[in-house]
Amino acid sequence: MIVFLNFVVFALSVAMLISFLARNKKVDSLFIFFSIMVCINCLGRYMLVSSKNLEMAIWANKFLYIGGCFAPLFTVFILARLCEHKIPIILRYFMIGYSCIVLGLVMTIGRLDIYYKQVQFIHANGYSYLVKSYGPLHVLFPIMMLMYAIVMIVYLGYAIKRRKSLSFRIVVTLCVSCFAIIFMYILERVIKSHISFLSVGYLIGIAFLINYFDRVNIYDMSSNIISAVEKMSEYGYIVFDDKYRYVNANAYLKELFPEINDLIVDREIPKSDSAFYHEVMEFLYSWNGAENEKKTVTVGDRYYDLEIRIISYGRKEKVGYLMEFMDRTIENRYYNTIKDYNAQLEREVEEKTANILQIKDMMVLGMADMVESRDNNTGGHIKRTSAIVKVFAKRLEQYCDQFGFDRAFLKSVVKAAPMHDLGKIAIDDVILRKPGKYTDEEFAQMKKHAAEGARIVKNILQGVEDDDFVKLAENVAHYHHEKWNGQGYPQGLSGEEIPIEARIMALADVFDALVSKRCYKDAFSYDEAFRIIEESLGQHFDPELGKIFLECREQLQCI
Repeated sequence: MIVFLNFVVFALSVAMLISFLARNKKVDSLFIFFSIMVCINCLGRYMLVSSKNLEMAIWANKFLYIGGCFAPLFTVFILARLCEHKIPIILRYFMIGYSCIVLGLVMTIGRLDIYYKQVQFIHANGYSYLVKSYGPLHVLFPIMMLMYAIVMIVYLGYAIKRRKSLSFRIVVTLCVSCFAIIFMYILERVIKSHISFLSVGYLIGIAFLINYFDRVNIYDMSSNIISAVEKMSEYGYIVFDDKYRYVNANAYLKELFPEINDLIVDREIPKSDSAFYHEVMEFLYSWNGAENEKKTVTVGDRYYDLEIRIISYGRKEKVGYLMEFMDRTIENRYYNTIKDYNAQLEREVEEKTANILQIKDMMVLGMADMVESRDNNTGGHIKRTSAIVKVFAKRLEQYCDQFGFDRAFLKSVVKAAPMHDLGKIAIDDVILRKPGKYTDEEFAQMKKHAAEGARIVKNILQGVEDDDFVKLAENVAHYHHEKWNGQGYPQGLSGEEIPIEARIMALADVFDALVSKRCYKDAFSYDEAFRIIEESLGQHFDPELGKIFLECREQLQCI
């Protein structure tokens, strides 16, 4: 019976580990190490009770010590992570080194008498066990267990002190489980039992971690979000679990809604008359799961877009909610200005035309500056590309007859150039500010800025009587990422299907991207950039326009 029970415990430990790996795409390495140690411990105890001779029993005993030495160590590391505490490197190496030393002493069993003086093999009542007399260095193992118990007590006190800002319930439950295992170890030593139930205790520990791992993942995810957005000065977020219990929020949102500082982790939000409850919590409670549903929240004189995202993990479709606050004050002010201005325009079109054009030029430049300030990757890009287009247009004046346009057209292209990336206003900061290359899904979102730019330009230029310029500016924003070979976006136009103003803009846009340093690449030299442009004629760029662009080499190097 004892052999069968130990086999069942071992089989359950392996099954629980496999089940966890199968249902989670992202696996926590500390949990995996802990679970492996428990599996080894359970295997060692099964091997021990089923041993046929002394040598096999000694090796089984060594196996169970591997788990016994390192499972408590990984438990401490898990506790440190839950408490958001970084263990000092010296202490970390000391604990690892101490566990390794104890395991090294265990490996001397059967050869030296420093850990076990004598070992006697007994087989009775259908199972095997060892009768041991301890050597002088065996005391290091209970000292190690005591050391880990003290560390756990320290973390328990730390959790009590910070119970508002971390999951006190998880920390306490994990500590209690560990103390129970240590108590079982002491009890076995006191009553000198030949049958060990420590594996059962470790198994309960695995069950506990599996039960709470999804929740722990929410805290880890929250920490990752903080790291990703801590440099974003106008972004707030708050995280709740699937039962609407508070998990975490960043400093920006806590400053925006000071009542968040009084919320307790793992607790539901108490109903109140606060702006936070009415503006945020009631929106969360009434949210129907629509991904694009947003709410505008006004705090003082600032406007925020409030959006909810479902947090999923592994095969669980919903483990919590992420509520994001994006500062849209500038955009709202611009759009309100445009709206008010259009109303005025209907009344005073003829008298105010000159002022209208001046204000709209200022708005375009202002929105261009706003795009620049939001985009980590393209600082100064709009201003530089405008300067490049101006140089290119000056050269193109010599070829008006060849292409069938006049100088007024080229002036319009120069005037429209700052508008080419206005669509980035509609792109989420999380994507726009990403310090690296995009995933396929993120790039698909980023590509939407071309169509959004055309829409924004059309709205901005409402009331401008020059319909030709309005259409030209829309084309610059909409089609400057199209390629001569038809492999661009958003519509896959090719050759002369692409408006010529967009083909002009494409050369300036790509050239600046090549010679500028981005977070994902170093800047190319001017010679390398001109070589790439030349090699791309007839593929990416209009071959005739591209040849003329290459004639601007000397002037472009002075920008």
